[in-house]
Amino acid sequence: MTPNAPPRLAGISFVAAPVLLIAYGSVRLLAEGSKEPGAAWTVGHLAFLLGVLFFGAVCTGVNRMATAGAGPVRRRLAKAGLVAGLLGVAAAATQALIDLYVGFRAADKPEMRELFGRVQDVPGVMPAVYTVGPLFLYLGMIILLATLKGRAAIRAQALFVLGTAANAIDLDLLPLGGLCYLLAFAPLGRRTSTTDTLPARPA
Repeated sequence: MTPNAPPRLAGISFVAAPVLLIAYGSVRLLAEGSKEPGAAWTVGHLAFLLGVLFFGAVCTGVNRMATAGAGPVRRRLAKAGLVAGLLGVAAAATQALIDLYVGFRAADKPEMRELFGRVQDVPGVMPAVYTVGPLFLYLGMIILLATLKGRAAIRAQALFVLGTAANAIDLDLLPLGGLCYLLAFAPLGRRTSTTDTLPARPA
C-alpha cells in the first residue's frame, strides 16, 4: 500500500482495514490456541498484517481528500499526518512479520517467549517496532482526519479516537475497536471510490 494507491483501492481499504482488525481481534479472543504457535496464531497475525497494510491505503485516501482544493498550510498538515501514518504502518507491519516468524519457528509457548526475547533484546527494536513506532499510525490518522471538514469527518475522528482508546485499554477489546474504525471509515471510503471527495478546510 503506497502513497500513490489508486482511489478505488483506497476506498476498499476503508472497509478492509477495520474488518481485518476485527478478524484478528476475534481470533485472538475466541480461537483456541491463538496465543501459542499454531494455525490460530498464524491466521490471526496474517489478518493483522493485511489490516495494517490496508491502513496504509486508508492514510493515502484520507490525504487525497484532505488536499483536494486545500491551501498550503492544510496541505503541509495533511502531508505530516500521511508521513506519520505510514511510519506507523511500517512499524506495525514489522511487528506482525516478527510475530509470524516467531510463530513459525517456535515449537511451543516457552520457545516462543525465548525467541521474542532474543528479538526484542536487540537495541532499538522495542521502541521502533513495539512501544513507540506503531503509535505514529494513530497520531497520523488523527492529524489527517482533523484536516477534513463536515459532519462525516467529525464523526469519523470521534469514532477513531474511541476505537483507539478501546484498543489501548485492553487488547481483548480489539473487535470493538475495529467496529468503531469501520463505522468511522466506511462512509469516507464510499466517497473515495467515486469522483467525490471531502473538501479540506480553508487554510
